Amino acid sequence: MSLIELHLFTNSTVNSPSTTHIEETYQSFLDTFKANMKITVWCDPNPNTNFSKEYSEKLSKLFTKVVPTVSLSDGYTKAVRSSDCDFLFMLEHDWIFLPTITNTLEEILDQMQDDKIMHLRFNKRQTVVKLSDKFLTEKKGKSFSYCVTPSVSNNPHIIARKLYSKKALKYLQSTNGSKGIEEVLSLQKEILGAIYGPLDYPKTCEHINGRQKN
Repeated sequence: MSLIELHLFTNSTVNSPSTTHIEETYQSFLDTFKANMKITVWCDPNPNTNFSKEYSEKLSKLFTKVVPTVSLSDGYTKAVRSSDCDFLFMLEHDWIFLPTITNTLEEILDQMQDDKIMHLRFNKRQTVVKLSDKFLTEKKGKSFSYCVTPSVSNNPHIIARKLYSKKALKYLQSTNGSKGIEEVLSLQKEILGAIYGPLDYPKTCEHINGRQKN
């Protein structure tokens, strides 16, 4: 059994059939984490269905395993249920990572295991109390500091599969588009996530093709 695998989530957008964004995202992942692992691409044909077939075919030339889905939540749920890895890196197709991530992937996973962190996210803004991060509690770990948060965002993150399956999977809802994960989990008071880095830490990732609102 592998320790971790990468799950890339994509859909046929107005940019389809171009694969530029997902290629940039994957290259940024490789440059940052220096990790060679099993990859599954989950591909939703919506909303630009006219080019979804061509987009999927182009993805299949880049990645070994491309699986059709009907939504983000559909692919996400199937990814968790079908895996036997200890950790899953969950990454949508339009992100890049920043040099503010200073730990190796091995160090990150070791600390997640030691501290029983279910969900560790890389933040698209400075780590302050804001929006869904209604409170933050800084924790100092063996390799890095992190902040406990009530938000379990879809932004780039790693989950501890067994913990996630036990605590969070039952709440996921299969809905269209990108709904059904973070909105549902963030309502559950017993479910907490973590953000890489201490309080006031600068952002560690950047959205290259999404909404600009932070």
